[in-house]
Amino acid sequence: MRCLAAICMMAACLSTAPATGQDSLANVSGQRAVAPVGKPLVVGDMTHEETVVRTAYAKFAYASEQDAMDQLAMEVNNIALQHRKEYAGLTSDQRLTAARVTFTLTDFVVGNIHDILSRKAIDFISPAQGEMLTATTPVSGYGEGGQSILLHSIRPSWQPARPTPPEALEVKLDDLYQFQWRTPLRPDTLWQRYASYSVSVDFQGKSRGPYKALFIFGHDDRGNEVVYPEDGTTDALGLASALHEHLFPEPYVRTRLRNSTMITDWLKARQMSGQDCSVGQGDVCCDLATMQCGPGQEDIAKELAKPLPTR
Repeated sequence: MRCLAAICMMAACLSTAPATGQDSLANVSGQRAVAPVGKPLVVGDMTHEETVVRTAYAKFAYASEQDAMDQLAMEVNNIALQHRKEYAGLTSDQRLTAARVTFTLTDFVVGNIHDILSRKAIDFISPAQGEMLTATTPVSGYGEGGQSILLHSIRPSWQPARPTPPEALEVKLDDLYQFQWRTPLRPDTLWQRYASYSVSVDFQGKSRGPYKALFIFGHDDRGNEVVYPEDGTTDALGLASALHEHLFPEPYVRTRLRNSTMITDWLKARQMSGQDCSVGQGDVCCDLATMQCGPGQEDIAKELAKPLPTR
């Protein structure tokens, strides 16, 4: 469990050699830099960096509700092996409400990463206070017509945060830059830009924030953009997964699950349309002003028009 993003590990392990491996998107802390799926459009006066950050948090929130919907879908079709204990006694609507995460992002500052490397990391990445919102990233597979259709989601939960050791408070961003963000696993990544911002998060009656968090931006040796989230309170690996994965609920439109009234009602309530949608990209659409995401109306209609695969 991280106590201040990667800073506590950094304070304890500055002299430790990094792990080796072949995955150029992994690093010693268990976090990862990711290549965002698609190309988020800059909305209004938002910079590209703010657009990417908001997309990560908005998709994280959507994927949490999709996880609750996935559990309901499996139960309706007698697929789930057991009911999750946190849902005991709750109706379907109450379970979806309990899965909702609300993020508020403010105070964006975007600039050159080298301009802030001499600053303390805690100026940009706040330690978790008491609890942090951790996340797992379950993947469900639904069989239909001899094929398996996957559904990605996020399952957040509040967990106790480890106390921040005094030495972690003195770690500089340059330490993270030299020993964590630039590891031998990613020698060709050139970190160039950053987005600093404030976060408030609400989930299941608990709130944290506003606190500071950071995204850094760069390119790999092929010129593809890569992004690295640093958030000490909201699971940064979950944010990276939300930004990197396609979250369109294919099983709900390409399998017999689409005949379920519960699922069709949820799709109608969550679907979106307009310029925020990338039709045919296999992902969800996000309104970054309201921080709401959902499957594209056009994509849903296209998939529902197709016949189901033969058993």
